[in-house]
Amino acid sequence: MELVSPILVWFLLGIVFFVIELIVPAFILFFLGIGAWVTTAMLAVADIPLTVQMIVFLVSSLISLVILRRLLRAIFFGNSSEEDGSTIVHSSPSTGVVIEAIIPPSLGRVKYGGSFWKATAEVPIPVDAVVQIMERKNLVVQVCPLLTEETV
Repeated sequence: MELVSPILVWFLLGIVFFVIELIVPAFILFFLGIGAWVTTAMLAVADIPLTVQMIVFLVSSLISLVILRRLLRAIFFGNSSEEDGSTIVHSSPSTGVVIEAIIPPSLGRVKYGGSFWKATAEVPIPVDAVVQIMERKNLVVQVCPLLTEETV
């Protein structure tokens, strides 16, 4: 007489892996959760011994890791063409508004893309000035004053 169904154990183990992934985002435990759920599905179809269950778990975890990790990492973490974390803004000129004065070498803050960013510039820029976003490096954007017809 079994105390707990192996199907339930593997299913709950998958949930545990997903929850731990949310707490400690290593982006590896997610694939162990997938492996546990694949093992659950296999057990639902056929009664297999523990050794085969472990093999199914390991193989399905590795296959999902190899196939899905690069795809999902690009979706969740974005693509960066630079290894140092900087991204040059290539799209149409992006602009923001200074909400905290930028006085080099100190950082200020700008509102850009619906969020607030720490910003750096080569020249002082006052509050409420419109700036062009030149580059984004991690959570800091490099800006320059946007020249309008009034300032030319």
